[in-house]
Amino acid sequence: MNSKATPARQDAQPAVSPIMARIAHTMANFGIAPLPRNYELLFEALNGNARVGREIAALGKAPEQAALDALALRHSLPSHNVLAAGQAAGEAVRVLSEISRASAENHRHRAAAMQELEEIAARMDRDPVLGLSDFASDTVRLLSLVRGILGSDKATSARIDDLQAHLDGLRSGLTISREALTHDPVTGLANHAALLGHLKTVFTEGWSDGSSALLLFRVEQLRQFAETHPAGAAEKTLKRLAAIFRRSVKKEDFVARTGPDLFCLLLSNVDREVIVAIARRIAARVAEKPFPFMDRELPAGFLTLTAGISMSDSAQSPVMFYEHAEQALGYAAETGIALRIYSAEVSERAGRTYRAGSVA
Repeated sequence: MNSKATPARQDAQPAVSPIMARIAHTMANFGIAPLPRNYELLFEALNGNARVGREIAALGKAPEQAALDALALRHSLPSHNVLAAGQAAGEAVRVLSEISRASAENHRHRAAAMQELEEIAARMDRDPVLGLSDFASDTVRLLSLVRGILGSDKATSARIDDLQAHLDGLRSGLTISREALTHDPVTGLANHAALLGHLKTVFTEGWSDGSSALLLFRVEQLRQFAETHPAGAAEKTLKRLAAIFRRSVKKEDFVARTGPDLFCLLLSNVDREVIVAIARRIAARVAEKPFPFMDRELPAGFLTLTAGISMSDSAQSPVMFYEHAEQALGYAAETGIALRIYSAEVSERAGRTYRAGSVA
């Protein structure tokens, strides 16, 4: 782990982060409207998703908003899921309206045919001979009416099949949308929203019988390095890091990417000694590996990890559980150490009074 970090200066807060400055510059350069969903789209392009970056560039200067939205929908970006859901709902209403109209029309045809048959049957009851004579003259018209009903049935059946296929497509699209809301598109790991949802199981569903641990890792140097290079430059590096985190824990453990340079692990049935050993083992693997970056490799040791750890027995809610890990990570970064477990000292530094845990 990185043990050479220098304490952060409290009086040197940048007014605008580098990534936001790049987004603003890109918007101005390409003539993209400063809408919230466009900020997310450009953040995705400039934060590791090279494919999105290439597709935006291919739209040229002053791209239509509809084209940007279509691009974001193809990549299932979270803020555009509102658009996808709205489109799906509107399409579903249209589909159901068509089914209703077809059903009503078919009902009218059947009612007309039934009325014709009832009139013929009544005439035959009154005078069988005359009724048969009338029936003979009505045969052509009745046959045409029945043929129309059969044709309408066939057309309606075909339309219902088409609509069913369309609804299946909408269902698939909504499934993709839900997936995008809970997964990081670059690494495929769970995202911050999914992590917070999963944390609830620790407190409400008895996810584990013993204590659970939350490890929050910051990959030092990665964010600054990625922000000074073209969009998508860090994509392969992020995927390699994700693979290391996945392979370092048990199958039932939870792995997420919660920020541009943040990864999080939720482990069950572990104590402080075990979790510290796991964190140091992961840090060693990251430090000893070179990582792909554009047309070259970041040498072994270039990327290091700083970690903050919290334990479920020190927290009373999912939010507190995550905040403890954040506070421990902040303490580690500010004091220049590699690893910190939430403790009374961390709590005091964060302006809290809660006391728990131990210092690694």
